[in-house]
Amino acid sequence: MTSRWFYTLCSIEGVIALVALLLIPSEGGNLSPARLALIAGIIFLILTFAWMGFRPAQLHRFARPFPILLLTLLSLTFSLLLFLLRYLNPGLYLPLYQRLSPLLWYLLFVSIQFTIYLLILKNGFHLESLKRNSSIYSASLISFCLLLLVLLFVALTKLGVTKDDAYWGEPGVPVLGWQFVFAIIIGAFILNLKFSNPSTRLGAGSPFLQYLLPFSIWLVASALWLGVPIESLRNSFYAPITPPYATPFPYSDAGFYDYLAQSILIGTDYLGAIPPRPLYVTFLAALHFLFGQDYVKIIAAQTLVFALFPVALYWLGSKIHSRAAGVTIAFLAIFRELTTLWISSNTRTASTKMFITDFATTIGIALVCLVVMRWLERRGTKSTLIAGGAFGLLLLLRTQSLIILPFIFILAWFAYEKVWRKWLTAGVIFGLAMSLTVAPWLIRNYAITGQLAFDDPMQMAVIYSQYSFSENLDISQFDFESESLGSRLLTFTLQNPGFVAGFIGNHFLNTEIGGLLALPLIERFDGLRAPVNLYWIEWSGCLEWYNLALIILYLAIIAVGFGAAWRRLKWMGLTPLAFNLGYALANGISRFSSWRYNLPVDWVGYFYFGIGMIEIFIWVAQLLGAKLEFGVRKLASENTNGKSFDSITWNHALILAAFIFVGSLPWLAQGFAQPRYSQPKEALVANAIDAGFESNNLDSILSQPEAQIFEGRLLYPRFFRRNDGIFSTTPWPIYKVRDFSRLGFVVLNQGAASVIFPSKEPLKLSHGLDVIVIGCQRDDYIEARWMYFPETNNVYQSESLTDPCLP
Repeated sequence: MTSRWFYTLCSIEGVIALVALLLIPSEGGNLSPARLALIAGIIFLILTFAWMGFRPAQLHRFARPFPILLLTLLSLTFSLLLFLLRYLNPGLYLPLYQRLSPLLWYLLFVSIQFTIYLLILKNGFHLESLKRNSSIYSASLISFCLLLLVLLFVALTKLGVTKDDAYWGEPGVPVLGWQFVFAIIIGAFILNLKFSNPSTRLGAGSPFLQYLLPFSIWLVASALWLGVPIESLRNSFYAPITPPYATPFPYSDAGFYDYLAQSILIGTDYLGAIPPRPLYVTFLAALHFLFGQDYVKIIAAQTLVFALFPVALYWLGSKIHSRAAGVTIAFLAIFRELTTLWISSNTRTASTKMFITDFATTIGIALVCLVVMRWLERRGTKSTLIAGGAFGLLLLLRTQSLIILPFIFILAWFAYEKVWRKWLTAGVIFGLAMSLTVAPWLIRNYAITGQLAFDDPMQMAVIYSQYSFSENLDISQFDFESESLGSRLLTFTLQNPGFVAGFIGNHFLNTEIGGLLALPLIERFDGLRAPVNLYWIEWSGCLEWYNLALIILYLAIIAVGFGAAWRRLKWMGLTPLAFNLGYALANGISRFSSWRYNLPVDWVGYFYFGIGMIEIFIWVAQLLGAKLEFGVRKLASENTNGKSFDSITWNHALILAAFIFVGSLPWLAQGFAQPRYSQPKEALVANAIDAGFESNNLDSILSQPEAQIFEGRLLYPRFFRRNDGIFSTTPWPIYKVRDFSRLGFVVLNQGAASVIFPSKEPLKLSHGLDVIVIGCQRDDYIEARWMYFPETNNVYQSESLTDPCLP
């Protein structure tokens, strides 16, 4: 009886496909031979299934692995054909898609149905298997209700979607729809290996899955990301590529970090100040040491390092749930970054190829999540020291990560089963390792400023300016000598508690919403070869009904991810969520959110989505007879003697020493090079005369109050025509729009001098070479009149060489 209904259903679907085909308008009113062939094919299938409905064929002999695999591949093939016909080249293939789609959709549904039907014939349909997951259902339901309450709260209050006058931006780059589906298919394939080969080479202990799979993920990420041409970097963190230069030079924050890194190599040691993000600046200095001024190689090397991010997500997903979940999450991360690189020239992005700390912090948080989970799992001295030291290194990447710490200790409270003594002991050991890791940097800053400053005072000034009703981001409000950031935050909060709570909640929720929107919405897609539809740029905070339904579906699957993580590892499974909440709160306190400010933790949404998706696949597989499940994981322990913590050993001391050494690297790097540009003015004058500058003219110029002679490393030269430049709110002085043609560049020595050389035509000044400059001080730049490159013996002089340096 069941088979009769199955064949009848297939026949009815054929009638629907036939009607859809007949409704397609024909050219000239007559049916073409191709259309007649399609009609005949569908009618043949309808009649075949109708006949099989009256005389049901026995399909039990086909209920074997090979026919089922073949039908699965047919389903994927029809899906791929439909997608490529519709989106590979819509201008060319759309008419063909319109005519073939009824038949292809029909074949797709039939192949899927036959796959499921044969699986049921082979293994049966096991409703009782749903009882195995009752604990996940309850945890998922509670999570889903909480997420719906948050969604309702946002809808009623508009917090999280209401633009803040202080700072507000668009959401980050999402995964594209086809990439999203592809990542899920890859995860399902890995899950199928688990089901099909539970005890073979592709099973749980497979060397392929254990070692080659993470390496393959890194290789795929590296290949795809490096495959995007370097010319795509034409955005706010790279100066425009203008003739005669063919490579991007870092600009804005990226340029700032880059010349701070180069200051180490010329012996000026962070220009004598406290740099922000010292660990990343040291990393950039190491890349410059290895590859010089070749930005193509430096960007490639950084990309290869950052390609470890999807590997870290794979390890996290595998630890919390399964390898299939880890692979799904990893490919979501790979595809999202690939899209980011594709659109780097079209909008604001933060990517693996930019010299900013957002992606470095992202991979740092993912890796620290891993070591914190290891600590909460093992709960021994060694794992606690490693977790504390790793968190200390994270602080050297992004200071605001400190706000995550209370959330970690809350997790630890539950992991240590609410035993005060064990929890406090762990907290002390964790704090000791963290403090010793950052201590060298604090000591270094104390030696410079006389205070235990952790970060660049300019960063504190930015946060200070955010705690006001107007003139936000105006750092001139902050008195570096007498004012305290903590005092400002406390005073303003106590005076305006409602206002402060409002913007903290607004930015906190905006960070979380941004993470959710990393998953794709239902938006216009113009084809694989068409420019990416940047729909998120114009997002106003409102959703169409169908996208709202999609968001609710996403929340349901994420809730399943929470439930599965909770069932397997309890509180430890919520470690990525704890990092997410802590960092989102840090965003709220800083009054920043959106795009790159969300990036370090906005992967957590699609992380739990990946877990939830694979968990649902497991439920379906169990209904169809699969015996495999991922149960509660037993936690390991470093100790076998029954004690909570071992006594400190030489092994532990070496771990601490290693973290202290890494934490010391930004300080140790200061002594790497001797000062390169230390010649007195007399020596520079002599060099200028040796290069051909007439002595009388030189004396005449340098006698003027606004005249200067100095040396340094020339960086980031760009040529702009009259009334051209970088059109932004706060461009560098060398790239501002001006009413004359010129070359702009930075000369790095004891500071980063902004230099402009008037020129009617482009000159190819060698980036990274030593230069001696004679010029006149202007309001925000130095106008170069004469330049000499000792390494190439090239001299350039302005037409106004001997004109007076008038203010």
